[in-house]
Amino acid sequence: PQGYALVVKAKETSTDAELAGLCGKVVDIIEQGRFMRRSDPKVILDEIARLSSTSRGQLNAIKRLQNAGEYSIMYMLDALGDDARKAEWPNISSAMGQMSKEAIRPLAAALQTNNIGVKSEIIMAMGKIGYPQSLPYLKYVAEKDSSAELKSLAEESIKKIDPAASKVPAAQLCYQLGEDYYYHAESLAPAADANFANMWFWDAKNSRLDSERVDKRYFSELMAMRTCELALKADENFGQAIGLWIAAFFKAESYDIAMPGYFGTGHADAMTYATTAGPEYLHQALARAMKDKDAQVALGVVEA
Repeated sequence: PQGYALVVKAKETSTDAELAGLCGKVVDIIEQGRFMRRSDPKVILDEIARLSSTSRGQLNAIKRLQNAGEYSIMYMLDALGDDARKAEWPNISSAMGQMSKEAIRPLAAALQTNNIGVKSEIIMAMGKIGYPQSLPYLKYVAEKDSSAELKSLAEESIKKIDPAASKVPAAQLCYQLGEDYYYHAESLAPAADANFANMWFWDAKNSRLDSERVDKRYFSELMAMRTCELALKADENFGQAIGLWIAAFFKAESYDIAMPGYFGTGHADAMTYATTAGPEYLHQALARAMKDKDAQVALGVVEA
């Protein structure tokens, strides 16, 4: 740790450009090593198994799974969906509720599962983890799910995080989260030890989580678009989400990076969607761009 601190200090403060550059390369190697260790599937699987060992083994396993962050969730949910591992379920469930905020995005994506038992565990874990970015997803379940049991569990989890959110519509909560992503809220930033971010998806065919790596530069805009889409699923008349979605798409394009693979080959560009959306939503996006002094978004919207 002392050596690492020294290298970081030299990287940030050295007046010798060659030394600073070399220290930067060392830091990159260390960060890459940390990422490889914490995201190693074999290590994660071993730690999940160790949750059902001794008390000390369980404590150590929880710490390492917390360190693995979002990468733990996929394998924990796999185990919770495996009837052959029923004996492990209580320990896995307990550990899942002790994960960090990194776990929220994959847990939110996994709410699309049709396995009511697994979905119940996800909802309860989100309440125990206690971060407000879970609220839109929980409120969506509370409003839209066909299961009265799951609706009740979602309401209980909402109350654990913020009781006042029970009175706010899911569409509004999704929109607020979308704005937080749009303005790059620090609490929503992806893990710092990788040079990419993960977009999480539920693979219905294989009944498990999957992810796609995307460029960190436009990750927040992509998540803003996704939360706007959920807002419109919650309430198709919540037009504010369309204005924010358009602004986020133009902002994502402003980084001049190819759009991610999950958009698919037939996905139109921001200009096409903006022109189709019409003036009401373009004015919303333009007002935001003017307030933010964001020339890229403003020019795109004006052209549309």
